[in-house]
Amino acid sequence: MTTPPATRLGGFTLPVGDGLDLVLAEPRLAAPLHSLLLANLEHLQPWDELARPDLTLEEFRGVQVRACQAWVEGRGVPCVLRLDGRVVGALGSRTVADGTTAELGFWVDAAHQGRGLVSRSVRALVRHLAVDHGIRTVEMRIAAGNVRSRAVADRLGFALVQTVPGVLTIDGRPHDLCVHRRPALGD
Repeated sequence: MTTPPATRLGGFTLPVGDGLDLVLAEPRLAAPLHSLLLANLEHLQPWDELARPDLTLEEFRGVQVRACQAWVEGRGVPCVLRLDGRVVGALGSRTVADGTTAELGFWVDAAHQGRGLVSRSVRALVRHLAVDHGIRTVEMRIAAGNVRSRAVADRLGFALVQTVPGVLTIDGRPHDLCVHRRPALGD
């Protein structure tokens, strides 16, 4: 009998409330997350370089494996958003070089937008990063035209600290990059 991946990796579940939780984005969750990503290409493709119709499950699973390796090494926390046990999106952090700052990224199924799932999940993950990982500052790097994601940053008290013109290229198009930042323990 083989040991389940969650046991090998140490597992990770962060309850958010009202049926919403964050779980470690293990490779075993790659298939449902990959399907959801492909089903959401229309609204994700302008903002996420992974959101492309030719993304194979094998390639996506490789992304999940690398993200879990970063988690094992203490360099990130890759999560899947689940609502009532169903995969509805992704949220993750990547610790930057100084070890006290984390960069966040997220996406959610179009059918679940506007319900506060991302805001509540980001709050929970930021709290976890501060308390359990010693993170002092969190950042979101968002394309200037991504109004919905920038609204999440504003709603959660992230300040716009820098706009870098044309440095972000997604789907062959340059975008201005907005850097939003806040203290991890400030919510």
